[in-house]
Amino acid sequence: MARVSWVQSGSIYHRVEGDVRNLEKLTGGIYEVGLDLSGWHLIKTGDKFTFDYKVYHLQRGFIDHIKKTYAKTHGNLGVLFNGVRGTGKTVTAKILANELDLPIVLVKSMGEHNPGLISYLSSFNFDCIFFFDEFEKQFSEGDCSILQIMDGVYNSEFRKIFLLTTNDLAINPNLMSRPSRIRYVREFGNLEQEIVEEFLNDELKDQSCKNELIDYVDSLTISTIDILKAIVEEVNIHGIEEFLKFKNSFNVENAHYTYYTICGEIDESDLMEHHYDVNKFVKELTSYKGRYELDQKFRSALDAASSDEEREKLKNEYYESIRREAYFDYESIYNQDKAWNKLRTGKDKFNGEKVIKVDVEKKIVVTKFNSRFNFYFIENPTAKPSLYKDAGTLSYVL
Repeated sequence: MARVSWVQSGSIYHRVEGDVRNLEKLTGGIYEVGLDLSGWHLIKTGDKFTFDYKVYHLQRGFIDHIKKTYAKTHGNLGVLFNGVRGTGKTVTAKILANELDLPIVLVKSMGEHNPGLISYLSSFNFDCIFFFDEFEKQFSEGDCSILQIMDGVYNSEFRKIFLLTTNDLAINPNLMSRPSRIRYVREFGNLEQEIVEEFLNDELKDQSCKNELIDYVDSLTISTIDILKAIVEEVNIHGIEEFLKFKNSFNVENAHYTYYTICGEIDESDLMEHHYDVNKFVKELTSYKGRYELDQKFRSALDAASSDEEREKLKNEYYESIRREAYFDYESIYNQDKAWNKLRTGKDKFNGEKVIKVDVEKKIVVTKFNSRFNFYFIENPTAKPSLYKDAGTLSYVL
């Protein structure tokens, strides 16, 4: 039979089975909060967070920054990781929690029992981490209960770290722009190319299609390790050609880029006659972009000319400087599903026209449509799709 003990609390005695130990404070580990007829309690579920997969691109910088802040400050500390599923926010939070080496208490909403939950958490007489995964799903925007612990309404000499993850920032606005409550808000978004390359090196069977897959991932509105895993699995099963054949049926959303360009249009016959190329286009482009300033200088010089001969010379020089084989105009390129510098000659299209040359250094894309050649100078070469989020210093896992 199990050993039976009695635990005294004031004049109340509780019967318990099994070994009973009296602890002054909680030791390290992972705990879940529970509630039953006997009251609030903690259930230990593990010693540390563990990962049975490789952690990709775990950058030490931000985690070490938080650890240093914790070591050099006093009082509570809040950290929020925000981003869509699969971007690595929860794993990063777990690694941080492991390295802070404190008891980790997993907190979930208890609905109507939340006032009791807050009171219970506030009674802990030890430093610990309160871990809220998908916080916005557990506590509504109007729920102020967590603020009571963060602000020290329940006085305590012990420090608490509030570690929150969210899929979106639909949380109580009083948590934002208040470093005393949430000191750090970290956004998680797209995979950086080096992460994609590292994962493909590890998992892609046919390495010959690696660059093609990098371009494909770059064309998505959002790229996560979960998405990358599914893509690589698909290619490993079916091969790159079969994957690309049915890529429009793959459950991801392609990005759409908008580019602002200066376009020089020239017919094939004129291109051949004048030996027109990228270098000539760049020369004419410089003249075209400075046409207003050039025009003002010409008019001023013409007014100041002292003879008909001088005026005629100025006119000849001016007309020669603005003479162009190509017709120039500004043009916006919408709904481009691939970054301009990732376009492949002979395979991809830009503005619906076949790409025949990409000069990355000069930021120029050359296309052909029927008998016409278009030279596009990209004015916003670093443009991202509107749905794209800039990647931060993140951790990604599989």
